[in-house]
Amino acid sequence: MAKVSGEWAEHHPLASGKHKKHARLGPKLGVLMIIPSIVLVVLFNYYPAVRSLLGSLTSWDGFNPPQFVGFQNFVSYFQQPIFWPEVRNLVLFVVGGTIISIVFPFLAAELTLALPSLKGQNRAKYLFVIPMVIPQVIMISIWAYLLNPDDGLVDAVLGLFRVSPVQWLGSTHTALLSILLIGFPWVSSLGYLVFLAGLQGISQEIFDASSVDGVVGLSRLWSIDLPLSIPQLRFVVIIAGITMVQNFVPILLLTGGGPANATIVPGLQMYQEAFTDSQLGYGMAIGTLLFVFMVLVSIVTLRFLKPRT
Repeated sequence: MAKVSGEWAEHHPLASGKHKKHARLGPKLGVLMIIPSIVLVVLFNYYPAVRSLLGSLTSWDGFNPPQFVGFQNFVSYFQQPIFWPEVRNLVLFVVGGTIISIVFPFLAAELTLALPSLKGQNRAKYLFVIPMVIPQVIMISIWAYLLNPDDGLVDAVLGLFRVSPVQWLGSTHTALLSILLIGFPWVSSLGYLVFLAGLQGISQEIFDASSVDGVVGLSRLWSIDLPLSIPQLRFVVIIAGITMVQNFVPILLLTGGGPANATIVPGLQMYQEAFTDSQLGYGMAIGTLLFVFMVLVSIVTLRFLKPRT
């Protein structure tokens, strides 16, 4: 009886027509469901980017009608005296921040998986992840106190070793380094979770085979863990680079670009030109250059950090 019913459902004209109708509606329904997402992405992601590109070719204060000036904003930016200090600081900030975002989270992920018990691994994960929920402004305020040369904890600890107080944020030699110091020991970041997930995804059989061949410890890290973590490494490098290019909030709150432009970066000047000096066209020009820089960094990273396994 069941066989007869199945054959009826398969060959009956009404059932067959209903099945064909659903088959025709499938692709159309999928397209209809994805259209709202596409519209929102275009409206809130692509439109601002295109609007910024067009606005970079104008002189606009945000109130009066924009006036077309061509590439004058870009020429003015390249000719300003602080252009090269900004480039230098940006490169140091991006390179230093990217290295920090790779080395320490990766080592923390390795140490977490090296713990002998699963319970200990879970506790370590919670310990490293919880600081990620602290708002950035609060973290910056805490480090502003820690680096205070008068009563800060960092100088108090150094004083135990008879080291004189350091003007961490007030010296041209240490200001940028001090901003990179925020978040020490730098393991509570997205990179930690990405590396941890990647290392957990490596088959245990590979580790067992490597131990039989005598590949353990640091040799295993260089021969197995790092090569198999290239996809995660590439992702972290791109995300860290983009974040460091865009993140001028610590500089704005701690040094304002000083002392003597020692911490000025293009992102901070873009903010100041657009929202402090009401030169939105000029600020959009700087933002466009930052966008081009981030695209180039992403392309170079994707080209040179390719999985080799």
